[in-house]
Amino acid sequence: MKNLILSVFATIFSIPFRLLRPFDYYWGRIWNGGRAAAQIRGLDPSVQFDGSVTVLGTGNVKIGEKARIGDLAELTTNHDGVIRIGREVRLNRGATICAYTEVSIGDFSMVGEFVSIRDANHGIARGELVRSQTHDAKPIRIGSDVWVGRGACILPGVTIGDGAIIGANSIVTKDVPSNCIAAGIPAKVIRER
Repeated sequence: MKNLILSVFATIFSIPFRLLRPFDYYWGRIWNGGRAAAQIRGLDPSVQFDGSVTVLGTGNVKIGEKARIGDLAELTTNHDGVIRIGREVRLNRGATICAYTEVSIGDFSMVGEFVSIRDANHGIARGELVRSQTHDAKPIRIGSDVWVGRGACILPGVTIGDGAIIGANSIVTKDVPSNCIAAGIPAKVIRER
């Protein structure tokens, strides 16, 4: 009898939550968009946020129309760094972008889950702690219609040409020409599109 009463109570108690569940998705988008707009100046209202996005540092982030940013993405700008994300770019869950100079992603590009794009490294001179050394930064430029696969790492100074594809879990240390597919550690061009 006690289990029956608890079951009935739980069912009745859950009804309002079940009725509101279809609206969770839309309320979440509104909530996350509002949080992001408070951190990113001049954010276009067409930009969609699938979840919580962390914006750290100076907040010097520019996001183009109809871009879509995944849950747990992190956008960090330091010093004079700027992040430029083009129109209709898809930045998936857990992607991290860190700029000390500039990281730019062209229109219609896709960045997979847990991709790391960082334009700076710590200095590595002997006789001084690595963590106390200044950063050595070089801009990263990712063209339009580029697909960066899940878990890839794009390192400082790299340019990825328009239409290129980067394989999952690749580490990109050198430029990738337009319309080429690169994969591996370090990433090498394996063929053209």
